[in-house]
Amino acid sequence: MKMNKRILLALLGIHFCAFSAGRGTSIDVTVDADMPAKIVIYYKGVDVTSGEINFPLYVDAGTRKYINTSDYIYLVGNVSQAKIIMESSPFELTSKDAPDIKMPLNGYFTMNASQTRAENERIVPVLAQLSQGSKDNGLKVTFESKERADNYGAGGYIGQFTMIVTPIL
Repeated sequence: MKMNKRILLALLGIHFCAFSAGRGTSIDVTVDADMPAKIVIYYKGVDVTSGEINFPLYVDAGTRKYINTSDYIYLVGNVSQAKIIMESSPFELTSKDAPDIKMPLNGYFTMNASQTRAENERIVPVLAQLSQGSKDNGLKVTFESKERADNYGAGGYIGQFTMIVTPIL
């Protein structure tokens, strides 16, 4: 009987020790994932992000100014909107032959027939897929000389401007 009592007490002791130990120590593990905003710039169906677009100006028959308007530019990414602005204002082309001779330009963004100056920030939609691109969500860029073409000296003029695209989170 004493032996049974000792065995019973030992078993109860083991049971209570295990029960009082519970789960032991614990920590909470917080799991998160960040997906950075990403925007790809498409021009004529080609990814031109971090690249450049050749954009020659020609003389418009009506205004006699140098001008060119791009095809549609589409922004595709994982945000719904972005801010765009054309850096490097004032817009000027420099004579290839005489760096002191400049051709001042006006720059414009056009979307849905609404035109704004390219040196002013504009909010534009970002598409989930390029196949969603249309005339309603595409952006056009226009550069035109401030004066008629015959007011500028003969020779070539060159300049480079950067369009900054900033995701809106």
